[in-house]
Amino acid sequence: MKKSFLALFAAMGLAFSANAQDAATDAEQAEASASESFNHWSAAVEGGINYLRASDQKVGLAIGGLVERTFNPRWGMGVEYMFVKKNQDAIKGRAELDAKFHDIDIFGSMNLSNIIAPYRSAGWQKLNWFATAGLGATIYNYEFENGKDDNGAKMLFLGGTKLEYNVSKWIGIFLGAQYRLHSNAEFVGNAAGRSYGTALAGVRVKFAGESNIRNIAWADYIPQVELPDFSNVFDAQKKACEEAVAKLEQKVDDQNAQIKKLQGDIKFTQDSLDRHIRATRPKVAYKPTVEEAKIIETAMSNLEFESGKAIIKEGSFQYLNGLAELLVKHPEWSVKLSGHTDNVGKAAKNLQLSKDRATSVRTYLINKGVDAANIESEGFGSSKPIASNNTAAGRAKNRRVEVSLFSK
Repeated sequence: MKKSFLALFAAMGLAFSANAQDAATDAEQAEASASESFNHWSAAVEGGINYLRASDQKVGLAIGGLVERTFNPRWGMGVEYMFVKKNQDAIKGRAELDAKFHDIDIFGSMNLSNIIAPYRSAGWQKLNWFATAGLGATIYNYEFENGKDDNGAKMLFLGGTKLEYNVSKWIGIFLGAQYRLHSNAEFVGNAAGRSYGTALAGVRVKFAGESNIRNIAWADYIPQVELPDFSNVFDAQKKACEEAVAKLEQKVDDQNAQIKKLQGDIKFTQDSLDRHIRATRPKVAYKPTVEEAKIIETAMSNLEFESGKAIIKEGSFQYLNGLAELLVKHPEWSVKLSGHTDNVGKAAKNLQLSKDRATSVRTYLINKGVDAANIESEGFGSSKPIASNNTAAGRAKNRRVEVSLFSK
């Protein structure tokens, strides 16, 4: 029995050594620059309680240890030994027995914390969550009440998880759970196999703790790429861009100024064209209604100037205001004011006086809101009398300003 145990352990150890060496070689070639200065080895002692399926004994003792090589902060491999004592009382036809298991396995370990949160803070880096899976053998010994023994070895599969806290750079403590399955267990009358779960606690020693790779977060482990200093290039590009933008802005300003000048020229041309159209368009006389004619007649018949001057007397303002209101209401009208005098005095002086008086009326109406473009004025002196200049009454009628209306 002892020879079989030693032979199995030696074979598994050699297999582990070969596999670990190959894996380590590949990992070190890929990450040599990052892991060269780190220590990769650690060992742990662990123990706890387990539950064996198909047994009335709910808990049993489990104790063991492991040696592990951590290739990088995310994964490693190791060898584990676990001694499990599991007794069974007589129940439901099963014999009373004492059972001992010697489990030896090779396992892989993955640090899930460095996968899920590789950039976690320094405080959280002390706490790591591992997932493990392995393959090995269980060497069993059953001592039945009747004195019969049953010894042998079976294939073992296991999986588990551990939560490990780094107390210091040398020491870590952990809590974990494992599930172990024997490939067969006909020696206990159950051909489907035996499985049991184990709750574990343990202490890990990390060799060369200050530089052990299990203490390193993935973000601190991966090689840091030093980026070249592009500040000079960026400054030059920024300056070039600023100069190009300044030129474009100046070009836009120049174009806007040209556009503004062109718009002014267009407006001037349009205004000139409108004036020309108004000046050359044949005027159509507008015949005012009776009410409109009365307002015009009242304003003109009550229009008085100071003697020999173009100054309108204040008494005429209220009548001119009525005319202004009428013209404001009708911007579609064009108005012509014609000034006239009697024949007393020199003809040239009378002509200028007639023009000035017509202009005074035009200015008054404009000041009251009438569009200046709608009013023009002219003077005829004494050339167009409407009554005889031989009498005072006739001369008074000839001193007048007439209003003519046209449709635009």
